Amino acid sequence: MKISKTLIAAATTAAMALATTSSYADLVYLGPEVIDGTGHGTVATVLTIASPGSTSFESGSVGLEPGGAQVIAGDAKTGGLTQVVSFSALGITDASQLRIVFNAIEPNGNSITLNSLVANVFSPAGALLFTNSYTAAPLALADSFVGTGNSGFVFGLDAAGASALQTVLNAPGSGNNVLGLSSSASLATGGPETYFVLGATVSPVPEPESYAMMLAGLGLMGFIARRKTKNQG
Repeated sequence: MKISKTLIAAATTAAMALATTSSYADLVYLGPEVIDGTGHGTVATVLTIASPGSTSFESGSVGLEPGGAQVIAGDAKTGGLTQVVSFSALGITDASQLRIVFNAIEPNGNSITLNSLVANVFSPAGALLFTNSYTAAPLALADSFVGTGNSGFVFGLDAAGASALQTVLNAPGSGNNVLGLSSSASLATGGPETYFVLGATVSPVPEPESYAMMLAGLGLMGFIARRKTKNQG
C-alpha cells in the first residue's frame, strides 16, 4: 500500500509539472537511426518494458520518489534493465544533444504503436526538475528493428524544451541529476522494448518508403540514360 501511495503521489507531481512545461515544449520524433553499439551494456538503457503474457499492451516507468529512492512501475523489467541514469554518466551537458531511442523489438520486425513517452529529470533528492512528453502520440510504426541497442526510433527536445532543460543543466551539480522515463506501447507481441539515451552522434536510416523512392528514382535515371543512348545510336 505504501508503494501505491508513493506512485500516486509521484504521478500527481509529474502531471502538475507536465501541465506547466509541455504546453510550450514537446519531445519531437526525429526518425529511425542506426546506433554504434549492440546490447544493453553498450548503451545507457533507462527503461525496458514487455507485454505480460499473451497481451499486446505494455507500459512502464522509472523515476525517483521524494527522498531519492528509485521507483520502477508497470511492465518495466528489473535486474539492471531499467534504471535512472545521471547526466554525468550520460556525458550530456548540451540539452539540444539529448536523444531518447525507442528500440522496438518485435518478431520479424513487425509493426508497433508508441502510445506515450515522457522524459523526467529529477534531483538526487527526488525533486522533479523537468518533464517533457511526446504529445503527437500515438505514433504508428510500420516496422521495428532486430537487435538490442543497435538501432531505434529517435526522439529529441524541441527548441523550447531544450532551453528549459539547459537551464537545469547549467545549475551547479547538475551532473548528479538523473533522467527517468515513462512509456506505453500497443501491438507489442514480442519485445522487450528498450529505451536508451545518448547524445546526437548517430546516423539516420531511411524509412522503407524512402528506400522505395530512392530505388524508383534510380530506376528512372537508368531508363532516361538508356533511352538517351539509344537515341544517340
